[in-house]
Formats: sequence, structure tokens, C-alpha cells
Amino acid sequence: MSARATMPNSGFDNPGMLQRLYRQEPVLVAFAAVMTAMMLPTFVAFLYETRTFNGINVWIKPLKFMSSVAIFLFTMALFFPYLDAKDRARKSVRVMVWAISIIFLLEISYITYRASLAEASHFNRTTIRDEIYYALMGAGILTATVMSGWFGWLMLRGKDKIMNTDLRFAIALGLIAGCVLGSATGAYMSNETGHWVGGVQSDAGGSFFFGWSRTGGDLRVAHFIGLHAMQGIPLIGWLATRYTPANARRVTVAATVLWTAATLAVFVQAMMGRPLFPV
Repeated sequence: MSARATMPNSGFDNPGMLQRLYRQEPVLVAFAAVMTAMMLPTFVAFLYETRTFNGINVWIKPLKFMSSVAIFLFTMALFFPYLDAKDRARKSVRVMVWAISIIFLLEISYITYRASLAEASHFNRTTIRDEIYYALMGAGILTATVMSGWFGWLMLRGKDKIMNTDLRFAIALGLIAGCVLGSATGAYMSNETGHWVGGVQSDAGGSFFFGWSRTGGDLRVAHFIGLHAMQGIPLIGWLATRYTPANARRVTVAATVLWTAATLAVFVQAMMGRPLFPV
């Protein structure tokens, strides 16, 4: 028997993926489902809401964060089978899975609560209480992001013989890159007074769906691109294993370099006060 076939398909390569993912990692899948379910009443509230904050409907921000967290948790569940069996069974890994899920649930609950009051959840330093909550939010999201990078490191060191070691390599690089780029851009942005750099200090008239500033720089762009290396690089790696398997790892490394360069480029652009999509 081939060494690459000593373990069943995992994650991307499985038929009946959702059922199998839930059996393999029920916590992450369950919390992803909760986040997805929370979007329905929030969307209904958005349809009937007349209040705005920073120029946009107060429920837009919770909706974006709920969708982002649902994608993140589902992504982690999808990648989880690529950890070595001994790592999946480690108590520290199980604790991390619960910690990531609970941290995000608390973060989303707080963002939604603040939105219901038409108040800021981020960059809110109005009172000492707000300072504490904002610091706790930052510590929580940094912890969850670093944990995902740690999972990537464990995969990079993985020794179990699985059907697609090249895909595991791509997932590992994606998680590590997303951790580093997302954490660095997020940490810088959180220490500023807002995500705008020049331009109109309002989310009104921002780019479609994302709401990025079209009149000045917006630090959220680099944070978004950097963080989503966790999905983008593994996707490129998966495509490479399908269409150019002999060069899959080289393609993954090149994609990681280019993704990092793109993140730095839009960060510099934002710092210069230039919008990604100008008016």
C-alpha cells in the first residue's frame, strides 16, 4: 500500500464533508452554525432599522463580523483533520478549540450589544469601562488568531501519512501567514483612533459590501487581506495539487510570498491616505 494512502481522505477531499466534519470536530462546526443562525435575526433587524452609526445601518457591522467568524470557524473545522492524530487528541488542542469558539461568541455578542445601542464596539475609549472592554476584545481576538497559527505550526511539523501532504503544507502556511499578517495589521490598527487615514471619517459611501473608505486610506483592507490568507493560500494550494501536483509546494510558497507582498502594499497605500477603490 502507498504511504500516501494509509489514512482516509480528510477535509477538502471528503464526500459527505459536513457530516464527517461534525463527527471529527463537533465544537467548531456547532459554533459556526450558531454564528450563521445569528445572522438571520440580525438581518431582519437590519431591514427594519432606521438608526445609523458612522453613516451606515447599525446592524451592518454585526452582520459582517458574524459572517466572518462563521467562515473562520468552519475553515478551522475543515482543516482540523490535517492535524496529526496525536495532536487532535491532545488536551491542549481540545482546550484551544473551545477557547477559540467561546472567544468569538463573546466578541460577537459584545459587538451586537453595542450595535443595539448604536454605540462603537471598536476604538471606543469613552470611559474606563469602554477601555477595558476594548482591551479585552483585542486580547481575545489576538489569542484566537495566535491559536490558529499554532495549529498551522503543528500541521507543518505533522508526520502522519495522509492522502495529501502537499495540501497539508498549504494549509499550514496559510494559517501561519494569516496569523502573522492578521495579528500585525490588527494590532497596529487597534492602537489608532480609527481605521481611517485621511479622507472623510465616515463609513457612508464606502465600497460595496466591505464599506472600505473611498476618500482616504482604510487600515481594514490590509487586515482583511492578511487575515484571509488562512483561506486563500490553502485554496491556491488545493488548486495546485489538482492541476500542477509536481509543483504544488512551489506554487504554495510563491502564493504565500505574493500574499504577504499584497498585504504590505495595501497597508502602505492606506498609510499614505489613498483608498483602494477611489471615488
